[in-house]
Amino acid sequence: MNRFHLDKVLFIIVMILFVAGSVVMYSASTSQHADSAHYLKRHLMNGSIAIMIGMVFSRFPHQYFRSLRYLILIGIYVLLIGVLVNNKMNNISHPARWLYLGGFSIQVADFVRLGMIIFIADYLHRKQQELHDFKTNILPIFILVASVVGLIAIQPDLSSSLMIMMLSLILFYLGNVQISHISGLLSLGSITAILYAWNNAYMWQRILTFMNENVDVANDGFQVHHSLMGLAHGGIGGVGLGNSYVKALFLPEPHTDFVFSILGEEFGFIGSFIFLFLYLLMFLRGLRIARNSADFFSMLLAIGISFSLFSFAMVNIGVVTGFLPVTGLPLPLISYGGSNLLITAIMLGILFNISSYNESGKIMSHERMLNVDF
Repeated sequence: MNRFHLDKVLFIIVMILFVAGSVVMYSASTSQHADSAHYLKRHLMNGSIAIMIGMVFSRFPHQYFRSLRYLILIGIYVLLIGVLVNNKMNNISHPARWLYLGGFSIQVADFVRLGMIIFIADYLHRKQQELHDFKTNILPIFILVASVVGLIAIQPDLSSSLMIMMLSLILFYLGNVQISHISGLLSLGSITAILYAWNNAYMWQRILTFMNENVDVANDGFQVHHSLMGLAHGGIGGVGLGNSYVKALFLPEPHTDFVFSILGEEFGFIGSFIFLFLYLLMFLRGLRIARNSADFFSMLLAIGISFSLFSFAMVNIGVVTGFLPVTGLPLPLISYGGSNLLITAIMLGILFNISSYNESGKIMSHERMLNVDF
């Protein structure tokens, strides 16, 4: 690839989401610290770092990830086992979801998610002609996915493990793995997830709270109830930027997982719809990039990244609007959190690289046609 071709449509969508999302995040966080701009400053600092790293990945040829597949796989297990061992050795009582490096912390599952997308895309590309052999070629990748999902679940982080399972199943389906094999993995995974949640009191309580029509809104249903109050208060046009009342009185840490509630209250149904539409446009643009990809690996990689970003947005909004149990998954490009912002930037950088690679291929093909000696 001699020169970089920026996907201007995707770039504009991403920048609107990030800039407008930063405004929403700032509004949601003003009452959470003595310095009303504290979280905005940190968000912009994290965003600046994420943008620079995303730019690096946009110029890094995505095909090189194929030769790094085993290094990526080793890195996945090192992260997952390392964070568990670190918590055990240091007697850390909180969930083993974060790895602390100096003054920074990263949520391990975010980086594992991208690593799994890359590894599965490469695996399905290499094994495309051999997928009929379940024992030799399908069972090993199923076991790998199950082990990774299991290590994330015991952190405990059931929501992230289920998202990685879902993304894996999508890639298996698009990668031409037989439906009967996928159905078997899905059934086994679903049963295991239910049993695991049942054996973990707080997980099971979240499910029961979601299913209970007469939930105690002063305790278990506190967040979702007040999130819905905020959305209802926003109405069609919203109460205006900075005028939310649930962020200061009811919702704990409204600038993180429930930031969409503040968005809906201050900008109303119209503003919420615009953000939803932008996420949909970003997803469709990602699918367009995948469709134009020059090879199967690039296509699966672009689809995996696109589904990952879109599904996180939809699950987060589903939780905020009461359609899904509380999960703790952030809203991409809007929720406060450096780890998720960084991995989102890396994913988008890879997507930009695939798009540029596609355009470079088109230009080279066109030039070869022009140079044909008739």
